[in-house]
Amino acid sequence: MTKKEKILAATLKLIVSKGIDNTPMSDIAKEADTGMGTIYNYFSTKEVLVNELYFHLKVKESQIIVQGYDRTLSVKQRFMHLWKKMVEYFIQEPMDFLFLEQFYYSPNIDPAAKHQGGLYVVELDEVYLEGQKQQLIKEGDIKEWIGFTSGSLVSLVKLHHSKYIHLEEKTIDQYIQAAWDAVKS
Repeated sequence: MTKKEKILAATLKLIVSKGIDNTPMSDIAKEADTGMGTIYNYFSTKEVLVNELYFHLKVKESQIIVQGYDRTLSVKQRFMHLWKKMVEYFIQEPMDFLFLEQFYYSPNIDPAAKHQGGLYVVELDEVYLEGQKQQLIKEGDIKEWIGFTSGSLVSLVKLHHSKYIHLEEKTIDQYIQAAWDAVKS
């Protein structure tokens, strides 16, 4: 693992356990077993470091959800595929999920960085736009519909990680079908 990768891994671990605002650069340096100067060689500020970790995880997320993705399938089949891969990723990688949640919902994070991260998962936008074009998905702002869909599915992942419920493939499929039913025209 490179020094930069160690710094990103340490940042992920600490932010998940302590929160973005409660994770100073000095703690990250200690966890990464490196000096402050080394961190600042790679990242000029904590904001730059946290944003880079976010972008790194968004690239990972987009690579995972497009595995086996077929643009020739129907809108519904693509919708089901993308959301299932997303839920599976969030279940299998709880640290990534918890960091992304903190990042996205933190009022202290630059909205431009959040928007830029959203550009890594263009397939979701494409499915919703195509669904609206074919009059399969309700009219409205696709970012809001994606937020509506993700809200319910992410809540289920949170309940799974808190051990309040246990998501299995069958129930994941049922909830994604319910999400489709909620947005379809």
